[in-house]
Amino acid sequence: MDSPPTKLDYHVDMFKLQSQATFLSLFKVLHYGVFQGSVPEDIEKGQDVQLLVDQSRRKLNSRQGKLNRSCSLVLHSAGHLLDLCMQKVGLGHLEPGKGYHFPDGPFVEFKGVVPQAELQVKQKELEAEANEMISKGGKVYADILPYEEASLLCGGSLPDYIPKGSTPRVLRLGENPGCPCGGTHVSDISDIISMKITQMRTKKGMTKVFYTIAS
Repeated sequence: MDSPPTKLDYHVDMFKLQSQATFLSLFKVLHYGVFQGSVPEDIEKGQDVQLLVDQSRRKLNSRQGKLNRSCSLVLHSAGHLLDLCMQKVGLGHLEPGKGYHFPDGPFVEFKGVVPQAELQVKQKELEAEANEMISKGGKVYADILPYEEASLLCGGSLPDYIPKGSTPRVLRLGENPGCPCGGTHVSDISDIISMKITQMRTKKGMTKVFYTIAS
């Protein structure tokens, strides 16, 4: 059964605690949560389900303050910008891995190595490229799309963890290739203001890039 893309109301209004959705798979879910009571044995793919946000948890998270949330979403967006810059400075062969986008030491890790003799040069090139893109700006898009369309916008393929036939949410910075992401981001690349690459190092087959943004 084909289902239209699900719009989660609490992605638009962060204080909305309830939203309708369509159940896709018992083993592949895009949102963490629990069933009320035991897991129903007769649940089927395509069946409508109701999602509710834990009100007490939402209020607790909200107490972190507007400043911390704003900083994290800018850092998250800067991490995606860094992925694009890696391609533009000739490091596109490195495969993006995990990232940490919080004030106490944000970084993005890539599978693959950069020769030690090139690390400092590439670090400077990355920073220059990032700040050039920030100065030019560009609208940031986040859309839930059919699998095939999402694949095209993400360079022709999607990660294996995204089921074929699903409707992934794709993030694009300007007119650059996109990537699947369900997070919150700035509305324009220029909102990052500036970016500094504080360290770039290679160890055990991995390259780690640390960065900061304007405070």
